[in-house]
Amino acid sequence: MATPIERFVIRHLTGTKANQVEEFDYKKYTELTFGRGIANDLRFDPELDSTVSREHGKLVKEEGPLPVFKVVDNNSRNGIFVNKTRIVGSAVLQPGDEVQLGQGGPVFQFDLNPRPVEWMQSTRVVDMPAPYNPTSEFKMPAPVSDADAFSGAPAKVGLGKQTVERMMVTERRKTTRSVLVGAALVLAILSGIAFAFKDKFRTNTTVVVNRPVVLPASKPDHSLTTEQIATANTSKVVFIEFGYKLIYTPTGDDIYHQYMPVKQWDGTTKNIPMYIEVEPGQVEPLLGLKKDVAVGEPIAMHGASGSGFVVSPQGHILTNRHVAAAWNSYYSFPPDAFPGLLLVQGAKGWEISPERVQPFRWVPGETRFFGKKPMSGKVIEGVNTYLDVTFNKNEQRFPASGKPIISPKHDVAMIKIDLAETLSPVQMRNAEKDIASGQLVTVMGYPGISPDVFVGENSSDFANRNPQFVKVPDVTVTPGNVGKIIKGQSSGKSSSYYSEFGDYYQLTVNATGAGNSGGPVFDREGNVIGIFTASNTTQDATRITFAVPISYGLELMGRRQVVD
Repeated sequence: MATPIERFVIRHLTGTKANQVEEFDYKKYTELTFGRGIANDLRFDPELDSTVSREHGKLVKEEGPLPVFKVVDNNSRNGIFVNKTRIVGSAVLQPGDEVQLGQGGPVFQFDLNPRPVEWMQSTRVVDMPAPYNPTSEFKMPAPVSDADAFSGAPAKVGLGKQTVERMMVTERRKTTRSVLVGAALVLAILSGIAFAFKDKFRTNTTVVVNRPVVLPASKPDHSLTTEQIATANTSKVVFIEFGYKLIYTPTGDDIYHQYMPVKQWDGTTKNIPMYIEVEPGQVEPLLGLKKDVAVGEPIAMHGASGSGFVVSPQGHILTNRHVAAAWNSYYSFPPDAFPGLLLVQGAKGWEISPERVQPFRWVPGETRFFGKKPMSGKVIEGVNTYLDVTFNKNEQRFPASGKPIISPKHDVAMIKIDLAETLSPVQMRNAEKDIASGQLVTVMGYPGISPDVFVGENSSDFANRNPQFVKVPDVTVTPGNVGKIIKGQSSGKSSSYYSEFGDYYQLTVNATGAGNSGGPVFDREGNVIGIFTASNTTQDATRITFAVPISYGLELMGRRQVVD
């Protein structure tokens, strides 16, 4: 084969991994397994891709002068379809073939990179339609020769021009006379009918009065420029720094992720993280108290930041749930946390599985096992180790008081700071009824990719003369548009269209990043209509961002709407 293959290419067309591309080393893999199980090479979402079996099937490579590729069905419940045809047992695959896992399940395309010329699509031959009939030719009459003109044959005699003209004038006069007589007869008949029924007809007289045209009053335009929105709200958008840890509520002890020392082939010892299978397809870290864990890492976070905005004169601030109570969102494991060893329930109790795993969508606040036992009651809880609020271009940190109020429905939370002064809140508007794609928006916040600003000051404290260098937040203003409105399926509402992604405004606001979470999204009149929450970037650097509708924040405040 002239062209050496370097990688297997899997292009996900539908399902939870739609628009993603996975590549695998051609020389390293002789087969690629796929399913919802954690040990598969192509792993599908264990919750959302419900048509996929745990060990659904595999792609097999058979070497030869021209390799043969097959897809094998592992007796899956919903079967495998190749190019929309269900297979029995196995089927040969060609680069470019589409594989579907179950009727209505996720679809991916199998390909090679580079694709050898032997598998390039051949040029399609197009049959030309039958030719049209040729246009009829007009034959000029043969010229008349002098011999014919003066031959003895008698010439044909026709009507003279004047005679024809006299005949045409006579006929026109006859036609005109007939038309006039017919019209007079019809008019006489209609007049007689009108006279006979004159008492039964009523004549309505229409009077036309010229009045000036009154146009409907136009709605006043209260649109603001991006600069005006930023000027009016800069002092209301705050910088939030936070950290948290997971604790055991009966004693308040810190909770750690357990690691196991494992001797390596070279004689060294490496600490390997431990995981436990709480049910098929769902894995959690093996947790324990700090005092009981010989080797491990704390379930905690520090050094994180986000944004927020003032919503009441008393110091209430709206932000994201993953900022104010991060233990209720997916946990970000350290780099050494995978792959790990997996504990599974066997015939003789818990035993270590030969497969290696990595964590997937674990939420610390929703942990189901502690140690090797399922939990009952509120045994584990997250607590903020610090949650500090700083205003724009200000060096003073204000700690949030009390516990954050978190939304059970969305990525929204409310915190409070205690100040002696009264604060100026933003204006908010529930725009769900009239928001549309293409509308202008302005996002404000403190993205972490923005350069830091520090202020150095000499101390005036006699007990500490050391100069102080403090990070001072400087707000970033980013204009854009509403790219799309994504509707989730709400309880109590029936709709034929909804997204499993949830309720979001998809934005074309891309000059943002981590740290912008929780910042306000303003409409063109300066009202907050959403809370910036997340972004999604593909391998080709395409990036879209998302905001939570402000209605979820208004619910936390005990009211549905602030501005009409």
